[in-house]
Amino acid sequence: MAAVLVTGGAGFVGLNLLEALLGRGEEVVAFGREDALPPAAAAAAALFATLPGRLTLVQGDVLDAAALKALFQAHRIDRIFPFAAITAGPAREASVPGAIIDVNLKGLITTLEAARDAGGVRRVVLPSSAAVYGESAYDHALLDEATTPCVPISLYGVTKYAVERAGLRLAQQWGLDAIAARIGATFGPWERDTGVRDTLSPHLAIATLAKNGGEAVLPATVHAYDWVYVRDLAAGLLALMDAEAPPARVFNLASGQDWSPHLDACCAAMAGVLPAFRWRRASTGEAPGVTFPEIRPRGVMNVGRARGIGWAPRFTPEAAYADYAAWMKTT
Repeated sequence: MAAVLVTGGAGFVGLNLLEALLGRGEEVVAFGREDALPPAAAAAAALFATLPGRLTLVQGDVLDAAALKALFQAHRIDRIFPFAAITAGPAREASVPGAIIDVNLKGLITTLEAARDAGGVRRVVLPSSAAVYGESAYDHALLDEATTPCVPISLYGVTKYAVERAGLRLAQQWGLDAIAARIGATFGPWERDTGVRDTLSPHLAIATLAKNGGEAVLPATVHAYDWVYVRDLAAGLLALMDAEAPPARVFNLASGQDWSPHLDACCAAMAGVLPAFRWRRASTGEAPGVTFPEIRPRGVMNVGRARGIGWAPRFTPEAAYADYAAWMKTT
């Protein structure tokens, strides 16, 4: 049976991708820094063992060409999610810019070179990000793959735009069928501090307080922001993997809506599952206990292209929070 390769499989999105792939019976190879899922993901290992697919964990570095060559020799891989990445914040990009570029871009190229040499790969889903829109996200109400300029601000956003352009170009040169997924701001199950993801979602902070019976003090005002629940994102990534004759090579994967008006309703949905949870808005002059990432409104991502291949977000904001709370309660 041909296998799906996921690099960076122990990360937040990676674990959700593994769960979705295993849930539909796929043979999956996860390649990363450890030869086992980390202790913080022990619940994932237990769950994955009950799913119909089969998972093989292989320890290695995406910058190690020899290790990747051996990986492709040992496994019949025909689809790839090269998702190993450093999601860097300002402090890390100022201190170790070379490491970020190495992992995010050179690691991708090294993986694609191994795929080229091995042959037999029929689809690559490239990991891009809403961060590629950069400054345009504040100037456009709707972020469209074809018409919104990419003006990345952060080094992470710069590397993700390079992943798109270099990945698609090299795939064309080498006969690999690649699609880039511009992934929106994401939250949900399996999110945790992995050491290579510098900004955790405010929804994780809220869910943790809810699980512990605490109180979330929310900002008095939250700016417009397009969030996507990670279960929807994983389904979208599988849709890109499966798409036959896709009409484009770059796809937004997001909810396509501003979640900020739903925050109190989301917290109410979470309290419906975890009734000890309390929340309120910060009073005048009070610092919120939960902070949100943006200080100005952002446009939402146009997901029309992804709908065209049969994917659409399934979770409303309130349903996402209820599902997340149920997951937190039992995990």
